[in-house]
Amino acid sequence: MNRFWLALRTFWRTLTEADFAARVEPLFSDRPTGPDLRILAVLQRDGRLVDFLEEDIDGYGDAEVGAAVRDIHRGCRKALHDYLSIEPVLTGAEESSVRIPADFDPAAVRLIGNVDAKPPFQGVLKHHGWRVRSVRLPVLPVARDDSSVLSPAEVEIP
Repeated sequence: MNRFWLALRTFWRTLTEADFAARVEPLFSDRPTGPDLRILAVLQRDGRLVDFLEEDIDGYGDAEVGAAVRDIHRGCRKALHDYLSIEPVLTGAEESSVRIPADFDPAAVRLIGNVDAKPPFQGVLKHHGWRVRSVRLPVLPVARDDSSVLSPAEVEIP
């Protein structure tokens, strides 16, 4: 009987609340579940980021690495700007003085150095951080029963 009431409540909330319906809809999807790796897949597709990070670059000279990084940077930067809108977590120039209120979000601001005092904190901005404002990720082909494929293997048929 408990499941019956749950089903009725779920039906009504799905019918009347768009946010709730959006959270329920993936439960009925045939798409594989798991972490959403689309941004990493896009960075691999457009900039070959994973290939670069997996390459052992110790044997290459600085000029060779620099030349490769320029293309990777260009592709990844374009993908980032095409699919995400990002903004600094804290505005202000690096090395400027900042005040961190007592109710700060520790997921958004990491305190480093002498953090023994009680908030609010006064400190020096070392990095402004990044926050995603909006996401416009493309729908990528999903491998059968496997959402962990970042980049398909490429096979040339002669």
